[in-house]
Amino acid sequence: MRFLDFDLQDRDLDSAASELLGGTKSDKKYFVLTLNALIVYEYLHNRDYHEALKRVNYVVPDGSGVLKAVKLLNKKKVSRVPGIDLMLTLCKLASIGSERIYLLGSQIDTVTKTIRKLKERYPGLNIVGSHNGFFDESESDTIVAEINNSRTDILFVGMGVPKQELWITKNLDRLNVGVLMGVGGSFDVISGNLNRAPVWMQKIGLEWLYRTVQEPRKRLRLIPKLAKFELHILKSYFCLRRGGSG
Repeated sequence: MRFLDFDLQDRDLDSAASELLGGTKSDKKYFVLTLNALIVYEYLHNRDYHEALKRVNYVVPDGSGVLKAVKLLNKKKVSRVPGIDLMLTLCKLASIGSERIYLLGSQIDTVTKTIRKLKERYPGLNIVGSHNGFFDESESDTIVAEINNSRTDILFVGMGVPKQELWITKNLDRLNVGVLMGVGGSFDVISGNLNRAPVWMQKIGLEWLYRTVQEPRKRLRLIPKLAKFELHILKSYFCLRRGGSG
């Protein structure tokens, strides 16, 4: 299904994870994007990011703002596939199938705790390497080589939007990895540094509010961008209505 400039996968969490995992057993390479309002905003206002996302080939709807926008513009309800849940489901399947995982991003202590929590949750999970997300561009060659040498199947990059997708795009052709996915702040939640919103808040689209309460200085700065996303969707809606009545 087409939404703005993106081809959205209209499938549930389990089927999306299974399809992606299949890419590690073939010559396919999936660059995964979990689409939310902030990503759409950056795509519309950041030329480098706009170009980078042209390399993405697997897009799932994540944020509640995107779900509402799809319903408004496409007259269709789609299943939400939260990025953190997709990451965890991939880890669960990988722990059964022995796929190899690499974590890139966040602070070194957070990555270490994330690895421990994932292995506790999914015994047998094969995490073959990790690196923090605070490195100079000159170190990218070494990191790419380490990922390739470890024969990684699934690469999770938690460096935030837009940095994580920009890094993946720049190194995409050199990375011999079946699934590459930006996961934002998922390491912080999985490690226990931050709490995830209660399920009832997730279901009614208020996960952003819960995150704002936990990280007010960081999250309040995003509100103007989210408002501009809403404005863009409304403009698109009225343009479609005018076109349909013409």
